[in-house]
Amino acid sequence: MNEPEDTDRLLKMSKSTLDQAVDGLDDATLRDLRRVRREALLAGKPAVSEKRPAWLLPVGGLATAATVAVLTVSLWLTPPEHDLSTQLPALEDLALLGDAESLEFYEELDFYLWLDDEDEDEQEAG
Repeated sequence: MNEPEDTDRLLKMSKSTLDQAVDGLDDATLRDLRRVRREALLAGKPAVSEKRPAWLLPVGGLATAATVAVLTVSLWLTPPEHDLSTQLPALEDLALLGDAESLEFYEELDFYLWLDDEDEDEQEAG
């Protein structure tokens, strides 16, 4: 036999055995079981004092929105602390990289470095 059929048969046998055992319980035991079940269900529910008020969620959302609005406005209206001229060298570098002649310079960079070293050696020797 395959496993699903064995499992189904085992479950049916277990259920019938447990049902027969419950049918044989006396009234006092059934009453105790109902009481314990009820207590377990009530223990899972939060007490009335632990519930959050319904108005807390909208107020929290409004407080968050107000904080974000204040920060946005304050950052928007604050003047920049640095001068725009400090950003211009970066723009000049971009212009150099975009130029075709400067690309040739970078392709021959090893030659220019060697030439600079030779020039320094001649100045030291001369």
